[in-house]
Amino acid sequence: MDVNKYILFVRAVETGNLSKAAAQLSYSQTAASHMISSMEEELGIKLLYRGRNGVSLTEEGERIYPLARELAEKEDAIRILAGEEKIHHGRIRIGVITSVAVKWMPRIIMEFRKLYPFVELNLNDAIHYEIMKDWFSKDVIDCAFTAEASRKDNEIPLVKDPYYVIMSPDHPLGSYETITPQLLKGETFVIPSEGTSYSVGKILRQAKGKLIEHNGFLSDQAAIAMVCGGCGISILPKLVLDSYGSDGYIRRILDPEVHRIIYFCISSRKVLHPTIRCFSSFAREWIKKNAENVIEDSEKW
Repeated sequence: MDVNKYILFVRAVETGNLSKAAAQLSYSQTAASHMISSMEEELGIKLLYRGRNGVSLTEEGERIYPLARELAEKEDAIRILAGEEKIHHGRIRIGVITSVAVKWMPRIIMEFRKLYPFVELNLNDAIHYEIMKDWFSKDVIDCAFTAEASRKDNEIPLVKDPYYVIMSPDHPLGSYETITPQLLKGETFVIPSEGTSYSVGKILRQAKGKLIEHNGFLSDQAAIAMVCGGCGISILPKLVLDSYGSDGYIRRILDPEVHRIIYFCISSRKVLHPTIRCFSSFAREWIKKNAENVIEDSEKW
């Protein structure tokens, strides 16, 4: 059995809360719940009672817990002997969507390097969400900042990133404070790769608008430039717009609000090296302190 399941089980008992244990070990709530259920299925017994106030040991769990704790402690000792406690060295391969690469990563990298100057950080910039999934499957990256998460990897929601309608300053829709789906009917849209999501696609289908066709991937900057030139309007996340300034166009919020979730993801198939775990904790703390619309309680998502 995967020793990480025992470690999670022990941490859940110690904290009395599976969500807290998951956060401490850089697992999502969903992944942690699946790991405990899988452990119970493999052993053929129920280990934990789960309720609104946390978790508690079953009678079978009380018998298993001392041995599980001993196993977790020995695993820690093995890691120390193997030198894995040296989180100041190592390599982290990070996937990032373009808006995160532009808006957050320069500061995250510089501040992380001050604390861990000998850790090698390799960035892979993805212009489209689907590329990130492919990188995980091919073991190109260890972790990622992405949106439209795949639900196959450990995912920790970070922020809600609202979508805006952008247009040239003289566009008729500029007279409205907010934009409803009805106002978008018949409009011409310029949609870049990072703006393509289920939510945006639903809006476009309802509006029955015209799309400016392009081959391959259209960058965020190219889409914004086309909007500024009067080629059409676009729907883009706030993080994208904040990355490139606001010259040459105006933005309006959608009503009702539509947003995407920015996630921090780690492949569920990898045993986390301490260096990666360290970066995960650092990055999430940085987001809490510096980003807008932070998701405080990931269990809700």
